[in-house]
Amino acid sequence: MRVADIYLDQYFEQGFTVVPDFLDADELAAAHDALWTMFPRPEEYFADPDAHEALQRSQFHGLREFPFAHFDLNRIAVHDDLADVARRILDTSEVRLYKGEVWAKYGGGVNHDQDHHRDFGNHTLVVPRADGYARALTTFIYLCDVSPTNGATAVVPRRHTDHIPLGVRRAGTGELRDNELLATGTAGSLLMYSTEIFHRGTALTDPRSSRFMILADYRAADAPWVQKQAFGNHGNRAEMIEFVTRATPAQRTLVEIPPPGHEYWNSQTIADMAIRYTGIDMSPYSSALDAPPDASESADQRRRRGVVVRYQRSARASQASVVRPRDSTSMRSLFPWNREANSPALNDGLNNPKP
Repeated sequence: MRVADIYLDQYFEQGFTVVPDFLDADELAAAHDALWTMFPRPEEYFADPDAHEALQRSQFHGLREFPFAHFDLNRIAVHDDLADVARRILDTSEVRLYKGEVWAKYGGGVNHDQDHHRDFGNHTLVVPRADGYARALTTFIYLCDVSPTNGATAVVPRRHTDHIPLGVRRAGTGELRDNELLATGTAGSLLMYSTEIFHRGTALTDPRSSRFMILADYRAADAPWVQKQAFGNHGNRAEMIEFVTRATPAQRTLVEIPPPGHEYWNSQTIADMAIRYTGIDMSPYSSALDAPPDASESADQRRRRGVVVRYQRSARASQASVVRPRDSTSMRSLFPWNREANSPALNDGLNNPKP
């Protein structure tokens, strides 16, 4: 589902948003079938937790990196509507996937509770710019219902933390908990937040609960200082070979394969890609190579038929981090939560205003 502008407004206002029904029923069903080839179903796990002891060695032993074992999970990380909303938030036509993970959590074992932190600490060696230039986008795609009892992510609205310098990566234990909201949502929902937003993982308080998500993070193509995974390192894995073979040209571009028309492509590279990836459709690349040259191209450009897309930022990017004015009544309609409960919860999307 294409993400409506109302959720971008929430994202820029609060630093995060939850989009309900991002995945349709068929995409979600296919993802579930693929998920159980990688992890035990909850009923299987809880029938004999000791048989799956490896999943409880730490908070992160249920993480698997992109490319995943099944294409129906890989294609969610490069979902066309996910790339589309990344372009709109990052304000560029050229974006890249820089991290993909599937994360499975099961209750009753390791404690998944965390302190508040900002994600950029292990996504880059520099710091975010306060004006929003070259910001990075973190996304969680929910493969199950997420509630306060099965580890909903706690996020802190930016109005409570904008005074904290961006060189600070972690908050003290309990320091921000009075201001956090729980990003609850139904299966198929999408959580988006910026890497400078304070958030934390929470405990699975129901010992027989579980949580399954795909994490996909995006950056602008010309911001290589934001990086977490080197996909070329997986080039010989069967999962990556299948992904490259089956992905669309636009999806391949997200993992740094040049698009059709780029100067990298010539008759030799196109032919050899077909040898490396048996069954790959290279016709879009051949067609771009054979296209008549633009009259404005230089002689060298005509020889190579190269198209290099330069990253242009609009005025919106420099203003993206500025909090937009909104009255308190409309803010309550966007982010209702239960102040009387011990764990205030961000609306699960069912009562969010539909665009």
